[in-house]
Amino acid sequence: WHGRYHAHGAGEYEFHYFMEGQGALLINRAKYVIDSNIIYFVQPREFHSILPEAVEKPISYYAVLFTPEPENSVDEEIVALMEHLWHARSRALPGDAKDRFFLEDLYRLSKAASECSRKAAEHALIRILYCWLDQFKGVRAIRSTRETKNEHVERALALMRKRVREKLSSDDLAGMLGISEEYFIRLFRRQLGMSPFQYFTRLKIEAASAVLVDNQLSISDVASRFGFENPFHFTKVFKKCTGLSPREYRKIFFEAGKPPQTPPLA
Repeated sequence: WHGRYHAHGAGEYEFHYFMEGQGALLINRAKYVIDSNIIYFVQPREFHSILPEAVEKPISYYAVLFTPEPENSVDEEIVALMEHLWHARSRALPGDAKDRFFLEDLYRLSKAASECSRKAAEHALIRILYCWLDQFKGVRAIRSTRETKNEHVERALALMRKRVREKLSSDDLAGMLGISEEYFIRLFRRQLGMSPFQYFTRLKIEAASAVLVDNQLSISDVASRFGFENPFHFTKVFKKCTGLSPREYRKIFFEAGKPPQTPPLA
């Protein structure tokens, strides 16, 4: 289910370590090649998915979601290193074949119930991240131009999530926040790298993708539910965001999520 089109919340980072297979990873609107021993980091609120139609060989991978703790010096350094990675406009990092064993240990420890195992999992994750990001320590003085959290932007994001089925323009949101539309768009772009309209559209597509695979509503009904002009407009935007039409997306992920059929008794 990591392959489905989705984004994570503020402060939540994710990496994908691909061990085997070939295909494509979509992050926002950019496509990246999946190959063996390649690592991709995803920032908070970036929309991403694995494109099923681009898979040439079956993919095996780990997807690890983690939330650094504020005011923890080690966590802050790791976040700074990840910021340097994005500042350098780099997405893919080379992995090593032995990394899968460290990740398997991390997975095993994270599933254990004891407090000791949880702490061990945290240390295992820190070790892995430092190994991968070490090459960026030399440019630690380069700080990201990304702004710290902005109250107006955070309120806008909360409104978007709450009213994802409505038609809201940038002007509507700016009015709710009590600021000018121009100032709002500038703040939003500075923090998230896209306009409020672009982000809200992606949020609608994320919600629509879940509806497509979880119930039997028609594509026309799904389009109407999330405020698209018509099914054709919805299909065009959906494919632009996910790389698949709504019909293709439903077929791939609905079929993948169905329980195996029990053969009839003789």
